[in-house]
Amino acid sequence: CGKSTLARLVSGIEKPSSGSLLYQGKTVDFKKSRKDIQLILQNPIESFSPRMKIKQFLYEPYHYFYHLNKKEVMTAIKKILEQVGMDEACLEKYPHELSGGQLQRISIARALIIQPQLLICDEITSSLDQVIQRDIIELLKQCVYKYHMAILFVSHDLSLVHEFCHQVLVLNDGKIIEKGTIQQLYKSENEVVQNLLKAAYLNG
Repeated sequence: CGKSTLARLVSGIEKPSSGSLLYQGKTVDFKKSRKDIQLILQNPIESFSPRMKIKQFLYEPYHYFYHLNKKEVMTAIKKILEQVGMDEACLEKYPHELSGGQLQRISIARALIIQPQLLICDEITSSLDQVIQRDIIELLKQCVYKYHMAILFVSHDLSLVHEFCHQVLVLNDGKIIEKGTIQQLYKSENEVVQNLLKAAYLNG
């Protein structure tokens, strides 16, 4: 229906074939907004080089954006790991040595280092079990209030949408067919939305 495509367009990974993208009322300049808009992918392993240790993955944004020395970087890394519930023992490990939930926490940590104004989460809990899903959602909630950022949360799981999102857009064939609060969504008479709600009810 276009959810992930929208996420990749907003983050600048893909370019629109027509139309325009506006951010804060202006056409997006991705070179200038690279720090303001960050994307976390559905499959966390795609974000990592298999030859790069976790400490290198977290070191890069501190080095490129803040020009900190190694001692300052390590102090900052330990602090951000604590915020996402990870132990510094993970720093010497390679991506394949961590679980999907742990990698997703590291992905969130890296995004938070850059202090984006908009964090795009593209189905980031879909490959995780329900317990880990809830942990990640709680972590994102804390991030919203701590860092005062907005989150574009892409998901097909209405239970997570209900718990996390203030405003909802329903896409079908790349077009918005419904928007509003989750409560307004439940009252929608749109056939596609009704089928979505029924599917969510049956799966729940």
